[in-house]
Amino acid sequence: MIKNQIGGDVFSIIVSDKYPSNYDECLARAQQKNNADARPQLSTTVQNMNSYDTIFLGFPVWATTIPQAIRSFMRKYDLSGNTVIPFCTHDGYGSGRSYTEIKNECANSTVLDGLTLPAADIVGKDLTSVNNRINSLLTGLGIDIGSGKTDETPIKITIGNRVLDGYLNNTPEAEQFKAMLPVTVSMYGYGVREYYGGINRSIEDSTEGKLNFENGDITYCPTNNTVAIFYAQTDRPNLTMRVISMGMVTSDLSIFDELGTRENITFSLAN
Repeated sequence: MIKNQIGGDVFSIIVSDKYPSNYDECLARAQQKNNADARPQLSTTVQNMNSYDTIFLGFPVWATTIPQAIRSFMRKYDLSGNTVIPFCTHDGYGSGRSYTEIKNECANSTVLDGLTLPAADIVGKDLTSVNNRINSLLTGLGIDIGSGKTDETPIKITIGNRVLDGYLNNTPEAEQFKAMLPVTVSMYGYGVREYYGGINRSIEDSTEGKLNFENGDITYCPTNNTVAIFYAQTDRPNLTMRVISMGMVTSDLSIFDELGTRENITFSLAN
């Protein structure tokens, strides 16, 4: 939502040694890392960090503070002189001491007051109020709302009786995909990270693709003429085939965890 309003690049902080999916095991490991003040190794790297002057740093609050992976990120890069704006989600205890810890780690940075969001306002909820809070934060920081928007086209993604919101960007590939809408694609779940499917018409590609993905990415793969929705990062975010970003799903992505092996997914322009 922040990116949609002001632009910028999104980077996922991912640990090399993936956390367990079992809650109790994950909790035990997090506590062990905190007690040992251990810094987990990260599997992803920001290219040209010195080209950025403002960083929105997002995380879930763990045990009233920041996850150790966030400490690894702040230690890995020299953020001196940068403006750092934290934002977090929590399950009832607020930001805890996390913002103070960030100020301590980024002593030579300008750390502003960020946004604290309870999970109860996010999971399974209409995110309009969350988006309004983000807009208020950005306005309060003196950031021009809408300054990062390009010619994004709102779309609907329909899966059975569920409708998700999203947008397509203004890349040449996205423009060609827009011309096909509405289109229903038979999409297969793969790797607990994506749904992909072939389309009947080919798209002429001219945009340089990428070999990684972000949560919510709607992409086109020239190699096999498929579109995909990526919904979950893994400990292996890198891809073997180049994909071109055409847009994003902006609704809660947890729906994809509940879908079957194959789903008919309809992309259409929003009214």
